[in-house]
Amino acid sequence: MRLIRRAVIARPRRIGNIRTKHDRLAPIMLIHQDIRVNPRGTHTQFNKVTPDVLFHTSTFFIFFAIFIALYFATHKLLTVQNLLVLIGSYVFYAAWDERFLVLIMASTATDYIAGLGAAGRQITRKTALKTAAFLLTGCAVALGYTFSSSWHFFAAVVLFVICGAAALRYASTLQVKSRRKFWMIISLIVNLGLLAIFKYFNFFADSLATLAGGAGLELTWVTLSIALPVGISFYTFQTLSYTIDIYRDRMEPTEKLMELAAYIAFFPQLVAGPIERARNLLPQFFKRREITFDRITSGMILFAWGMYKKAVIADNLSIIANDAFANPDAMSSGGLWLGLLAFTFQIYCDFSGYSDMARGIARIMGFDLMVNFRLPYFSRTPSEFWRGWHISLSSWLRDYLYIGLGGNRGGGLLTYRNLFLTMLLGGLWHGAAWTFVLWGAYQGSVLVVYRIAHIDQWLAKPLAPVFELTRSAITMGIFFFLTMIGWLIFRANGLDNLSTYFDGLFAMRAIGDIGSISTVLKFIVPLIIVQILQAHYKKLEFQSDVTPFLRYNMYLFVLFSIVALTYQGEVEFIYFDF
Repeated sequence: MRLIRRAVIARPRRIGNIRTKHDRLAPIMLIHQDIRVNPRGTHTQFNKVTPDVLFHTSTFFIFFAIFIALYFATHKLLTVQNLLVLIGSYVFYAAWDERFLVLIMASTATDYIAGLGAAGRQITRKTALKTAAFLLTGCAVALGYTFSSSWHFFAAVVLFVICGAAALRYASTLQVKSRRKFWMIISLIVNLGLLAIFKYFNFFADSLATLAGGAGLELTWVTLSIALPVGISFYTFQTLSYTIDIYRDRMEPTEKLMELAAYIAFFPQLVAGPIERARNLLPQFFKRREITFDRITSGMILFAWGMYKKAVIADNLSIIANDAFANPDAMSSGGLWLGLLAFTFQIYCDFSGYSDMARGIARIMGFDLMVNFRLPYFSRTPSEFWRGWHISLSSWLRDYLYIGLGGNRGGGLLTYRNLFLTMLLGGLWHGAAWTFVLWGAYQGSVLVVYRIAHIDQWLAKPLAPVFELTRSAITMGIFFFLTMIGWLIFRANGLDNLSTYFDGLFAMRAIGDIGSISTVLKFIVPLIIVQILQAHYKKLEFQSDVTPFLRYNMYLFVLFSIVALTYQGEVEFIYFDF
């Protein structure tokens, strides 16, 4: 990890409600800050400030208490409730950076118009003006709140609206079939264009500069000092799926801009998923939500279980994992395996914990979000794994990318190609770094090898119970090992760090001090026990199947663990960076 000096736009400082001289100069003032250059290729501020609205913080609890009180008070006024959801979601998102609102609003405005156009409809003047007013008003509010950006930022939004007006004029001259295709292309260009600029531009620019440096050319000017908007990968896929489904005649577009905006910015799942399809979540904004005592209590239980996985397990395991990956040269082989095991469970508990909390919050509000994890570490094959890991993403890649590439049509070789490319691009979706590209290629290769060997078909053949148990245990163990190697690639701080860590795993260096194994087991074993119970009862929450004695003792265990074992340091959700 190296430090460089880079000029960045200064953020405004405030003293109470008084605007300082620094505020007035902020749009034109350049300062030098220490920037941490992640070996993966992404740039992040060295002293990164974590927003206080993470789900497990007191600030979020205060925010949600105020929000839910207003929400319950207006339960008979559906439109007012939807407006509250939209405002609350935008306030939640603005906690990271209010300027990010402009991007999500631009994406919303684009797909609102593109969705209508992809259905073959003519865009009326009233609809166009409403959309422009939505975008410009939101931009003015977001940027005027802190005066933290120059007029150039607002000018870019005005130019965006002007280009939209030109697109509307051109589309009005097209026949229905051509108009539908035109708006589908516009949606792809805008959404993928924003994602490419803000997430991938510097990655490819740095790679180009590195290649040029090898030829004696200096191209340091090609990189931009731009921040990665949190959650952009998630809501981009949501907006794209909305327009694609309309274009494929799988759903009808909505003419309600507010409800569409609330669906896209829905704060429980905005910044780290699940990636909800419009066909599932959007209709829930058009009917009165059922809010009952059972839904509220089950939502609170689900939230607590997610918080336990995140704050107790993931955050504590992160200490061991971070130490191992920070300096693998100084670690014994046993310590490296322990660090990798810690990260394997850290990333699962971090991400699935967030998903559970998101689903719990949504359930309290009367919404139903999809299950995003189904016991993935009990998988015997990659196909089983991807049916249980980040289901909203894997199903999105299957439906919109794999099938779009041809799926399993065209024979074995084309199927293997499509599987590999889907996983390769899925790896790149996770982050702009060569380690993520390599991780995607690794996952694609494993998937193809298992498909060629027909492992899934072999496992489907019935055996006697004792042999079936043995076969499942062996195949599960083999695939868990392959999964851990995949997480090594995923977590490594660059290719050099990956090489060093991998060599250390198999170097058979002295076992050394592996006293931390008791710490790892202390957090992993209870999780595995609960997961086995979940698998046995075929449920992802504790319901009436489980005896009351066992169920309530589990509740107490989770609550006491949250109080006693929550890590007090600052650890963000891993998937916020994606």
